Formats: sequence, C-alpha cells, structure tokens
Amino acid sequence: MKSVSAVASEAAESRAAEQMNGARIVAEVLGAYGVPAVTFIPGEGILEIVDALAVHAPQIALASFRHEAGMAYAAQAIGQLRDQPGICLAARAPGALNTTLAVHTAFTDSAPMILIVGQASQAISGREAMLNPDDFQRVFGPLTKWVGQIDAPERIGEMFARAWHVAMSGRRGPVVLVLPEDVALAHAELRVPVMPRLPAPSISRGDLEQLRGMLQTAQRPLIIAGGTGWQHASLDALTTLAREHHIPVATTYRRRDLMDHDDAVFVGEIGIGIDPALAQRVREADLLIVLNGRLGELNTLGEGFKGYALIEANTEQRSRTQRLVHIHADANELNTVYQADLAILAEANAAVDAWREASAPSSPWCDVQAFNARRQWLGELRAARLAYIASGRCDGPLDLRVVYATLNDALKDDAVVTSGAGAYAIWPQRYLRHRRPGTQLGPKSGAMGYGLAAAIGVALVLEPGRQIVAIAGDGCLMMHSEELETAVRLGVSLLVLVVNNRAYGAIDAAQRRLFGRTAGTELGQIDFAALAAAFGVKSWVVDETAAFAPALDAALAAPGVRLIELRVPRSVGKPLA
Repeated sequence: MKSVSAVASEAAESRAAEQMNGARIVAEVLGAYGVPAVTFIPGEGILEIVDALAVHAPQIALASFRHEAGMAYAAQAIGQLRDQPGICLAARAPGALNTTLAVHTAFTDSAPMILIVGQASQAISGREAMLNPDDFQRVFGPLTKWVGQIDAPERIGEMFARAWHVAMSGRRGPVVLVLPEDVALAHAELRVPVMPRLPAPSISRGDLEQLRGMLQTAQRPLIIAGGTGWQHASLDALTTLAREHHIPVATTYRRRDLMDHDDAVFVGEIGIGIDPALAQRVREADLLIVLNGRLGELNTLGEGFKGYALIEANTEQRSRTQRLVHIHADANELNTVYQADLAILAEANAAVDAWREASAPSSPWCDVQAFNARRQWLGELRAARLAYIASGRCDGPLDLRVVYATLNDALKDDAVVTSGAGAYAIWPQRYLRHRRPGTQLGPKSGAMGYGLAAAIGVALVLEPGRQIVAIAGDGCLMMHSEELETAVRLGVSLLVLVVNNRAYGAIDAAQRRLFGRTAGTELGQIDFAALAAAFGVKSWVVDETAAFAPALDAALAAPGVRLIELRVPRSVGKPLA
C-alpha cells in the first residue's frame, strides 16, 4: 500500500502536468506554501482567484470582510503573528485603494504581507479601464517593499516566490503582486517553486570581539529589543544573556511582549507613554545595544513628544558619555539618523545565538567593578518599572487600573491582546502584563480601527481555545465597527473591550494642552451594547468599578463574539500621575 505522502506527491505531479488557468495556479501555489487563511472582499479582478481557492484549496480559510482595510489589517496581523506572510486579495481600484492605510501599517510594523491585486486585462492597459488605475507601482511603491506585476501565467510561481522572499527578508514588510485578468484566465502548466530559504546573516567574530570590548567596562548598559521575526528560543537566550551579564532589557514601542514582564531584567517599553524614569535611564546608559529595533521617531520620543530626542543624534556629543551598538538585518536601518559606534548587519535570532555561544556564565564579559555596578543599575531600573506600574490614577466611577488588574488575573499567559490607536491604549500598555511572545498587536502607524480586524485575523489562524481580546476606544472602534458582523459570520471567538469617553481622547488632550480649548473632538453618545446586539454580539455595559469583574467573568465564559462597553467620563484619557 502506498504511503499518504507518496499519494500526495503523485497527485502534485499529476496537477503539475495539467494545463490550468492562472487563477488556479495561484490557489495551488498558496496551498503548497501552507497559507492558512486568505482575507478578501469579492470584487472585479479577483473573482477567478476566489473561485479557484474555494474549489481547489479548501484547506485555506477564505475570510470575506466588510471593508478592504479590515481584511488587510487582519492579513497584517497574521503576518506579524506567524512566521510567514499574511495573504489578502483586493479587487480593482476601489478595493485596492481602500487598503492603503493597512498596507502602510504593515510597513511601519515590519509585518510580512502579500497583497494580490486584480488588474484589468493587459490589452486595455493605459486606457483608464473601469475601476482601475493604470500604474499600481506609483500607488503602492512608497508604501511597500516591492510591487510586481505578473505578465504571464507561467511566471506566477516565480513571482510569488520572489514576493515571499522580499516580504520575509531583512526588515519584513508588505509586498503587492498585480495580477491582470487575462493572466488569471490564461492557461499554463503548474510550477510550484521551492519555498525561498531566507538569509540569516550573523555577527562576525570581529564584531563579537568589539562588542565584548565595549561590554568589558560598561557599568550602565541597556538592551533595547524590538522588531519582528523573533524565534521564541532566541528570546529565551536573550533573557538568559541579560541575566548573566546583569543588563536590563527594554522593548521598542508596541513590542513589549518580547519579554516576560515578570522577569527581573525587563524594565519597560520606550515610545509613546514611556515611563519618565526609564527615559532618564536611557539617557544615562553608557552603552545602548539596540537589537532588531528601528531608531525612528516613535522609538526616540523624548520630552514634549519630540522625536529623535531620547537618544542623542550627534555622534561626537553622544560618544562622550554613551556608546551605541545597533544590530539589524536590514542595512538601510543602520547609520541613518544615528551613526552607531558599532553597526552590525545581522538577523536577530542569529545574532543572539552567536552572542550566546561566545558567552558563558563563568565569563560575564566585564571586570569586577563593572559587574558590581551593573547589578545595582539593573536593580534600580527594575524597581523603577515596578513603581511605574503600581502608580497612577483614574478619576471617575470606573477605575481603569482596576479593570486591567482584573483582566491580568483573568487572562491566560498565551492570551492575545490587540488594540488600535488612542489615549485609551496607554492603559493596557502600562498595566497589562505579557508573559509570552506573540501576545500583543498594535499599529505603529497610528491607525485607528485596527484592533478588531487584527483580532479576527488572529482568530483565523490560532488554535481553538486561545483567548483573544480586542481593546478599542469609541472613536477607534467606529472606524471599522462593521467588522463585528464579519467576526460573527466567520464564527470566531473573541472579546471586545470598548472604552467609551465620547471623544477622540488623545487629540482632545493635545488640543487642551496646546490651545486651552478643543474643536471637533467631542463625539456623540453611542450605545455600543445595542450596536453590538444588532450584529448578533452578546454585550455588557459597565460604568462603575465593581461591575467589571462579574461582566468579565460572564463574557469570558460565553462563546463567540462578546463586547463589554466601559463608560468613562470625557476627562479620562491616559493615566494620571
């Protein structure tokens, strides 16, 4: 009797010998690459691909959304959470152009994603075909790593493999593949390329020796870890290194799940909402090791919300008191704004593995004086972190600090929490504990409406039983509240928390700070429980602290999509000191 693998191999060879249209080739290639889900909205340009996926790749979950931004956010979340690009399909111009903010979000979040756009037939290109721009390169070029157009069905496999490689290599990000309708309908033999073997450059022996020399006398070193593409084993190794060398570890903005918050080496998150004490310690560090993180505006925010102020950009002035090591897999991220004392082109996991192999507990890469100073330094930073999450207040009848303390106790360590943008997001950023990697998703682009769609994407690919919580403000959720219907229709299980203060909270606070008055930030009262019920969502309203725990217990015990509306005064923005 033939083995299952032998039968599958023969079936693949048989299909490869067939002539099939381009749409089916796309479906076969996605299936062969192990794509778990494809998000889309059916429309002109992709109808053949959707049909081919439904018929010839039934193992791939087809998830139809209500808005193209929602489906692309979901694909971005899948790409960031899993070690492969998220895949989404967009119809001609109205659909494709609706994805632009989500594509930008994938770029700023370094999330691998492939957007396949249906294009009018090549025979009518340049004629302003209905619902179609003639040059998607000009539309998506500034927002992506690469835009490719497939000109023949024979090249579908080749172009998809290239898109996969580009999305996953160096700084990960989005890629757009344009598929004209005539190519989707034309026939060719199936050619499934081998999945690209991704390059993983490591630290050279010379760079390791230079890093060792810098650590030898550093008394106040600080690791700032960030970025995407991490393997859990490498993060464990990084934690071990930090413990052995007594080096505190902070994370870049919205990468706080890279470290176990209960570990003594974790000292917080930089970026929006940074603890002022941590900001001061970043400036005081005599050695900064930025590992896989970008030194853009968000990660260098200083006092007064000023970018590129947390770390001194002037090399000569900084080097008098602080040396900078920057390790990143993309050469374009090195020596841009910040000229590093040691710039290392290396993939994060390979870099940590090489450092771990070259280090040993008996050889902590520093002299006795530095080692003793580091122990005190680490203790101070950790104490500041614990003080920060134990402080702050929330005025009004519903205390959000208690809300997140209760949520901490109720969620499992592997629960995934998503959020969008707004003042409400500072609360979970400060008070919600993360214990494992891959449990936190939020846009670095500032995109509102992200959290719900991202949570749906997560639910499509995670094993059943995992807790998923989407946190949103009232202004944020209303950007894409239509995806509540998507979640119900797809039968996913997730909980939505809506912080309703009837205002665009972050901008409301900014206007008051800048001008002493507001304009356009006050929002009307929405009964989110009633709105959710209209979509078939079970919901609760909480407007005082004591009511949250029973509502949360009931929501977590219920199946399907659930929503808790947290009603707070307009004055409740970010935590008060």
